[in-house]
This record gives sequence, C-alpha cells and structure tokens, in this order.
Amino acid sequence: MGDAVAVWAVVVAAGSGERLGAEQPKAFVAFGEDPLVAASVAALDEHPAIDGIVLVVPEGWEERATFMCDEIGAGKVAVAVPGGASRSDSVALGVAEVPDAAALILVHDAARPNLPADLVDRVLAGFADGADGVVPGLPVADTVKRVDGAGRITETLPRAELRAVQTPQGFRADVLRRALAADDRASGTDCASLVERLGGDVRVVAGDPRCLKVTTRADLERALELRGDG
Repeated sequence: MGDAVAVWAVVVAAGSGERLGAEQPKAFVAFGEDPLVAASVAALDEHPAIDGIVLVVPEGWEERATFMCDEIGAGKVAVAVPGGASRSDSVALGVAEVPDAAALILVHDAARPNLPADLVDRVLAGFADGADGVVPGLPVADTVKRVDGAGRITETLPRAELRAVQTPQGFRADVLRRALAADDRASGTDCASLVERLGGDVRVVAGDPRCLKVTTRADLERALELRGDG
C-alpha cells in the first residue's frame, strides 16, 4: 500500500435491534461491562493502522456515544453522527465525516463486537495487489439452493465458490464515496455489493469465526462466550 496511507474506520451502530428484544438500540445493549458498540470502537482505537474513527448511532444517542468513547479512552473517535433510514444511508453519513486525506476506509458493524486485530491486518494487507475493496469471508458449510417464488429449487450453488462475508469491509476511499453516491444505494446488502456494481475489484480474505454478528439474544451470549466472558 505504500507509506503513510491514512486509514479511517466508520463504525455503523444505528440499528434498532428489535430482534434482540432490548429496550435500547442494539449497539447500547450491555456486552460485559460496556455497551456492545464499545468493543468494536476499542478494538479499532487500539489498532496502530487506524488513524481515525467515525461512529454512526441512532438519532438522539450521539451524546451518549461521545460519553462512552471518553469513558473507554477511545481518543481516535472524531465524531458521533446520527444514522439514516437504511444501512447504506448510515454508512454514507459516516463516510461524509471522513477527511478527504483518507486513502482507505474500513466499514465495520458494531453488531460484530469481537474484532481481532489480525482480521483488520488481513483486510488491509489485501490492498497490496491494487484491489478496490477487501472483505473478510468464511466458507459456507451448508448446501445453498436457489429457489423461485413458488419455493421450487432452480439451482444448487457450488459451495466451494461461496463465502459468508463479515466486516470490517475495506475500500479505497474514492471508490467507496462513488459507490455510496449511487441512487440505488439503499438496495445494497453491504458496501461490497455497491462497489461491485461499479465494476470494482473486490477481494475476499480469510474471516474469523469469532467475529459473528449479534442479532438475537443467543448471538449475544455466544459472542460473550467467544470473548471469554460467558
């Protein structure tokens, strides 16, 4: 990647978390002694390659998020901003706060609290060959079928070619900004899909089973177990 590459991270924490059954937004549900989002922020703040962090939270939770960052000593967090109507909107609002000098932007979901430093390392290393984007992924264990509207199987997908992608997803800043400017960005299931639509070169590196996504209460308990607090 060369010397002095500015790397910023956008932590997306604006989801409601209805399936978690909590009274507060998912990112602020207790994860050990701190809110769930604190784990991701701390991991990125401690990583030597990360120069700055933008935190995207539910509207009205910006002050609480800033206070949390102060409590955990996350000095790289530049600002906490409210999210938008969709995940892509929230990412776009966060990316808008990233300085123009940033060469790479990592987008990470706060719902994946266990973020090993070597996973960040692998994503960043994936840019060495000139990729526009790098995402971590895990092999798919189950057989995956394509079905039509009536539930009929139309195709069995080759499992060896499939990956379940995680975050952080990394992108060259100019490419990500262009992808997020698209009129149909809300239909993208992740940032990588938006970059793919531009014809971008997106690579997959090895993911990490510990970096699971917390959606339900069982997921939360499993994430705590993987961290060692369960």
